[in-house]
Amino acid sequence: MNYEEILQHIHQQGYRLTSARKHIIQVLCNHTDYLGAYDIHHLLEKNGIHVGIVSIYRVLEMLNDFGLLQKEEFGSGGERFRLISTAQQHAHQLICTKCGRSKELGDCPISHFAKTIELQSGYRIHNHWLRFFGLCPLCQSKNA
Repeated sequence: MNYEEILQHIHQQGYRLTSARKHIIQVLCNHTDYLGAYDIHHLLEKNGIHVGIVSIYRVLEMLNDFGLLQKEEFGSGGERFRLISTAQQHAHQLICTKCGRSKELGDCPISHFAKTIELQSGYRIHNHWLRFFGLCPLCQSKNA
């Protein structure tokens, strides 16, 4: 969903379109990475927009309840969110265990393995995620 479609969805659910909600949704629309409430707060503050952290958590909860967000827990980084894209079938990520940064891998490196698992188990796999946890280059350089 794009920005306008999300706003329309919120309005159709009977919620007001406050400036705080609009700003938070705009940040989520402009970033494909997972963002925590404090990440969003920082991005808004950087642009001179002041929204309380509690308000950000409430908007994230509302969007998550509507099924518009993907929610992930990143080790010490806590919960982070990103908008669900209709193009996202599944994700393969590199995740830093120190700062929580994530990087999407390109094409699915294990689709053939999933087919083998289906044949051996009898399950029909609808979706899967592959995550590698470690230290990102920035955190590695800080530790050196």
